[in-house]
Amino acid sequence: MNAERRAAPVPDLSLADYAAGLRNRTFSAEATVHRLLERIGDDAALDAYTHVDAEGALAAARAADANVVARNDANPLLGVPIALKDLYAATGLPMTAGSRVDIADRIPAEGSLVRALKGAGAVILGKTRTTEFAFGTYNPSHPTPRNPCDRAVHRMPGGSSSGSAVAMAAGLCAVAFGTDTGGSVRQPAALCGVAGFKATAGRLPMDGVFPLSPTFDSPGWFAPRIADIAVVWQVLAGAPVGRARPLDTLVVGRPDAHFFDGLDNDVVRAVDVAQARLIDAGVRIVSVTLPPLGDLDVAFGAFLSAELVATLGRERVIATLSQMDPVVAARIAPGLELAADAYLTLRARFAMLARDAHDAIGGVDVLLTPSAPDEAPTGLESTGSAIFNRNWTLLGVPCMTLPAGRGPQGLPLGIQLVGDYDEDERLLRVAEWVRRKLE
Repeated sequence: MNAERRAAPVPDLSLADYAAGLRNRTFSAEATVHRLLERIGDDAALDAYTHVDAEGALAAARAADANVVARNDANPLLGVPIALKDLYAATGLPMTAGSRVDIADRIPAEGSLVRALKGAGAVILGKTRTTEFAFGTYNPSHPTPRNPCDRAVHRMPGGSSSGSAVAMAAGLCAVAFGTDTGGSVRQPAALCGVAGFKATAGRLPMDGVFPLSPTFDSPGWFAPRIADIAVVWQVLAGAPVGRARPLDTLVVGRPDAHFFDGLDNDVVRAVDVAQARLIDAGVRIVSVTLPPLGDLDVAFGAFLSAELVATLGRERVIATLSQMDPVVAARIAPGLELAADAYLTLRARFAMLARDAHDAIGGVDVLLTPSAPDEAPTGLESTGSAIFNRNWTLLGVPCMTLPAGRGPQGLPLGIQLVGDYDEDERLLRVAEWVRRKLE
């Protein structure tokens, strides 16, 4: 059997089926990676990747095939081709964090998550494009990736994990990693039509990841299916997702204020359809009142700015503002002025809100909300609205975006499931049940 025939149809194949195919020699990891590298080259115009490590990826794939031959094939991500947002440090790969600013002295060593992925047998294909410091929008020196859901028009794929979402939606990897601070995985997942998961803040280690906000940053990843996201979760968290329970025992909350304002009618219908199908399956839908969060947008931005200034260093920020994406330069400016006591006051207020929200969410399995207000826009001056995402960041809770049909222009729509703090496994279980009812 030649190498061409032995390439697995990634990502159309689940990770479980891919693993089985490697072990029974239907596929080879090397041929699969070789095919993906060809596709990445063919789709270079999408601008999903900033760096492709063809030599390293093929070497890792050959090692995976050798492990299969030696029957040392128990690693759960053996031979799985993965893309990393250009905020993750990986030995031998460059990092720019999407910026022209020299950050060589701030680049961390390869961290726990990437080491865990490699230890589980994953193959790192390369780095994907991010907005500058995960804080910007359009930067002339770092082109906005093209949303592959519309090959004719350059549409916004969302951000800041834009390259990873595009790589996943275009089939240029099996799993793509991003980071999520205010919706940077969930919103591009909705706009690009893939599943996207954000972990509970602090649940997974963030060493080795260039920080926007050490307080609120969470790792996240994109995949075509929830089961694949769950496989990665079990590797990184060491916690199995567990077995499903009957749908008629589930309680799903629907927030009663703010979280459904300003929606496109088709997004409203997508959420309503999802809710109706769940009710038909026996799920109980209840109204949930959350603490008021609407006045915190400006405070949240200033807080993130202060933490990014701390990462980069005040002198460097002042000296390099002219090199930054103008949006980033404007957004980071409040961080130069935020006093220490104001910063600590905000941090305490965010923690109090998280405690209040836990009391509200604790009575349901998940919350059901929109993930993005409309289809992917054509304007590139903004990554899109994260109004339905960043409030959950303030609360530190895990979230999942699921594809939910198409809008009037034939572009993807998404819904968001929100779990309680540290209930990532339950969120992943429920998300899989909901997915089945939406298909």
